[in-house]
Amino acid sequence: MTNPNPEDTAPLFNMLRGAAPVLVPFTQDRIVDELWHRPGLSARDRAIATVVTLMARNAQNAYPYYFNKALDSGVTSAEFSELVTHTAFYAGWPNAFAAAGVLKGIFDERGVAVEDLPTVEEARLPTEVAVPDDALRAAYIAAHIAPASEALQHFTNDLLYANLWHRPALEPRDRALATVALLAALGQSAFFPVYLTRALTQGVTRTEVGEMLAHTAFYGGWGYAIQAAEAAKSVFDAQDAGA
Repeated sequence: MTNPNPEDTAPLFNMLRGAAPVLVPFTQDRIVDELWHRPGLSARDRAIATVVTLMARNAQNAYPYYFNKALDSGVTSAEFSELVTHTAFYAGWPNAFAAAGVLKGIFDERGVAVEDLPTVEEARLPTEVAVPDDALRAAYIAAHIAPASEALQHFTNDLLYANLWHRPALEPRDRALATVALLAALGQSAFFPVYLTRALTQGVTRTEVGEMLAHTAFYGGWGYAIQAAEAAKSVFDAQDAGA
C-alpha cells in the first residue's frame, strides 16, 4: 500500500465525478479550502476531531487518507495509537480494531516501531489532572449505573476511569477534546454536557468546540452536529448564568 498524499484529492474527485459530481466543488471549496483553514481550531486539533469521528462511524474508506493527514498535521504516532484505544471505549472495540488494522499498515510504511507506541505499564496521571470532576462522576455512577449493572459500574470505575483517563499518552485536554468529538459523532447528546464541561475545564475553548462541531457536521452528519450544538448551548448558558 502506498501512503495517500493528504494534499492529493485527485483520486477521490475522479471517483466522485462519475457518481456525484456536485460533491466535487462542495468538497473542494467548503471542506478542503475553507473548513480546514478556519482559524478557530488548529490543524492538529481538526485532525483529532476528524479521525475520531471517522472511527466512531467506522468510515473505513476514509481511513488511509485522513490517518496520514493526521500524522502530517502534528498528531504523533503515540498519540494516534492512544486515540484508537480511547475510541474503543466510546465507540466499541470492533470499530477500534478496524482502525488499528489500517493504522498498523501506515505505521509500517512510516517506520513506526512498536517501541514508539504507548504501553499498558505507563505511569498514571494524578486524578486532579486527569479527571478534575471525578467526585461528581463517581457519585453519578453510584446513583445511576450501579443499581442497574454492578458489572458496568466495576468496569467504568476500574478500567475506564481509574486506568484509561489517567493514561499520559494523550494530554488531558486532547483526550477531552477527542471524547467530545466522539460523543457528538455518535449522537450521545445526553452525556455530551458532562464531557463538554470537563473539556472546558481542561482548556478547550468555546471557539474550539464550535469549530469541532462544524467538523462533526461534515464528517458525521448535520443532524448529530445540531444535536450536539444544542447540548453545548445549554452548558454555555449555565456557565454564563453562574458567572
